[in-house]
Amino acid sequence: MKKNENGVLGLRLGSVLCAFAVAFVLAGCASNPPAKDDGSAAASARSKENRAQGELSAKTADAAETADDDIKVSTVSFKVRPTVLVAPAMGAKMAGSIDVIRKNPLAKTAMEVINTYLTSRDYTVMGLESQAQLDEVVQLQSDIAGNNEDLAYVAGLSVGADINITFAGSIQEDYIVIDLNASEASTANLLASESMRLKDNGESQRVLVQKAVQRAIKKLENKVRDRLAEELEKGVQYKVVAHLTGDFTDDQAEEISNIVSIKMRKKFNKMQVISMSRNTYDLLIYVDPDKYEDAQMVYGEFVESLDGLAKVRKQNITKKLIILEIQ
Repeated sequence: MKKNENGVLGLRLGSVLCAFAVAFVLAGCASNPPAKDDGSAAASARSKENRAQGELSAKTADAAETADDDIKVSTVSFKVRPTVLVAPAMGAKMAGSIDVIRKNPLAKTAMEVINTYLTSRDYTVMGLESQAQLDEVVQLQSDIAGNNEDLAYVAGLSVGADINITFAGSIQEDYIVIDLNASEASTANLLASESMRLKDNGESQRVLVQKAVQRAIKKLENKVRDRLAEELEKGVQYKVVAHLTGDFTDDQAEEISNIVSIKMRKKFNKMQVISMSRNTYDLLIYVDPDKYEDAQMVYGEFVESLDGLAKVRKQNITKKLIILEIQ
């Protein structure tokens, strides 16, 4: 195994990243011991052994490529081109994930492989790469669910994603392991997972990462494509979070609730109530993209439907997330 190329697949920070780096260095030393001057016969034997190992590595690589080619890809087409947010699996530490992509070449390689494949499969791929975007997402997270919410969930909504894909990597002895997860951007529900374990046969870490990620994303996308296409048939998704902040009586609050959950439902292709209390509504709405071009038009339906009963004010609107107050 070759020595570390600016660190291993640093998809996690701190001590774990350091441990991965040490593992790579040790593995490199172990797999390439210094040669001893023990005569031409021994050197010839070593040469034959090296050639045999090289031939075995080549056969293994060819077999792996053939296995990759044998993966049947889904031929289901999309009614609407879906949007995907791809990021390292950093949990709530979205700032850390941006740092990983900027500073670690192997993490950047993994992300580029995923982005390239998804683009070729008719997805629009988004990424969080600026501090301004990050600050907006942090504020949205606070608005929608407090400080304990996984930022990847809200981040996907803020850039208009239909699904979020996160990736992580680790080194296990002579193997590199890549883990991918796909989840719904609107609900954070896990759609599918895929793990790829690839043995090092003397290739560079960058090549190993490329191969492992290529196979993993191909299998993952196969798992989610049919389900995603089925969801998009229902319409374009928007998440709506509404807060009653006005001084309403119980009867008034009930009337507003009925208008939102019953009458407004008829305006859209489908409405799913995630949760509804007296003062907070969490809704998932599917709309006809030919009728509603963006989130602002969806917001307008709430203003119109509650006119005369309450004032509707937007707290924050992004591509797929609408946070509003009913006063």
